[in-house]
Amino acid sequence: MQTSILMSVNFFMRIGRLNTFEIRNNSFLLRVISPTLYIYIILVQYLNPNIVVLPFAKEGFALLFLGVGMLPLLRKRKLLSYYGTFVFITFFAFEYFLIYTLSENDFSLDCLLGAYILMFGGILAINNRLLLIYFSVFQFLHIFYRLRIGEPDVITGNAILISVITLLIYSFVIINGFINHRRSLENTKNLLEEKVSERTRDLEIRAKKLYERNKDLEDFAFMVSNDLKRPLRNILNLSEWLIPSGDAMENMKGEKGEIYQDLLIIKEQVVQMDLLINGILNYSLHLEKEKERKRINLSSLIERIILVNSSKNCHIKTKGVFPDVYFNESQLLQVFQNLIQNAIKHNDKDRVSINLNVVNKGDFFVFSVSDNGPGIDKKYHDKIFQLFQRLELKTDINSIGIGLALVKKIIERNGGNVWVESDLGKGTTFFFTIKALIAGE
Repeated sequence: MQTSILMSVNFFMRIGRLNTFEIRNNSFLLRVISPTLYIYIILVQYLNPNIVVLPFAKEGFALLFLGVGMLPLLRKRKLLSYYGTFVFITFFAFEYFLIYTLSENDFSLDCLLGAYILMFGGILAINNRLLLIYFSVFQFLHIFYRLRIGEPDVITGNAILISVITLLIYSFVIINGFINHRRSLENTKNLLEEKVSERTRDLEIRAKKLYERNKDLEDFAFMVSNDLKRPLRNILNLSEWLIPSGDAMENMKGEKGEIYQDLLIIKEQVVQMDLLINGILNYSLHLEKEKERKRINLSSLIERIILVNSSKNCHIKTKGVFPDVYFNESQLLQVFQNLIQNAIKHNDKDRVSINLNVVNKGDFFVFSVSDNGPGIDKKYHDKIFQLFQRLELKTDINSIGIGLALVKKIIERNGGNVWVESDLGKGTTFFFTIKALIAGE
């Protein structure tokens, strides 16, 4: 007994299952029918006072349509599972009432019109082929029965039967097309979901492999960086040990003072080299987070860079007041260092002249690094920012073509732009932008 009840419940749940669009559409349709039905019956009764209608029928069915139409608003999953069945029962009961009323009023035209309209609407609202067949066959048999026990003339009776059959056939064809189209869409949806699931699994496998490879790369990079840092630490410790205290350093003159000055430069170069190694390592492995950005005194940073890169044959000048910026210090050092080193390495003059400039544009600053080198042909202006691109033909230049590509990557990742202006024989100027400090940074 319990098994039979459970099977019946599952059967009605299966045939009454509707998708979200169908539930919303049927709910709206029933809520529209409710007042329309009530007004229509009142209008028919007004125009035809002799019409026979069951007492309180219009009120009862108007409330029934309204109640079933309001069920989805309760958002009860159990009710929504049977909603198609509720809609079927509602239209089935109302069609029975209409055909009965039609028979009691000798199949008058005003009643017949209402019966046809609601019969067609009921068929369109039913989305299950089994329920549709049951609904259509029962309505036809009911009308046939009422015609046989009634007293309409032969012509009227046959006309009603033919019109009902025609209406049911066309309605069935239309709704059957809807059902087939819906099944086709469901099959397409299931196929797409299966493909998406397959792609997702494939992406998860690839992501796992990529994670493992990145982890191996990180381990390798850290190992290499430690091997590079070890001699740097030794040089730094040695230079600090050789450099005397501040007062003693100031009193030293002549050749000895120059030696200690060179040691200071070596120390600063080691510090910057360590910073560059960390910056390149972290940036290439995406380890540096936004929290590692900070307010940087750019004037101080520029002074350190000039100290390291200036020499008897290389003169670096600044123009303008260099502001404080909010940036990652190691990355900003890489930008200036790469641009200055690029100007020095590729210069063809006996005396290298480099100018650093800044212009305040309000929301951002435009920085420039210009030199008196050989210049760059315009057709290469985009190529030089590509990875591992080298334009020089000299084999003695120590360059692997990564510096400008790294500059472009750093600046653009921080919301800026980088470009070059140059003509052959007229030197080169690299420009890049950095956002101005926001109040509170």
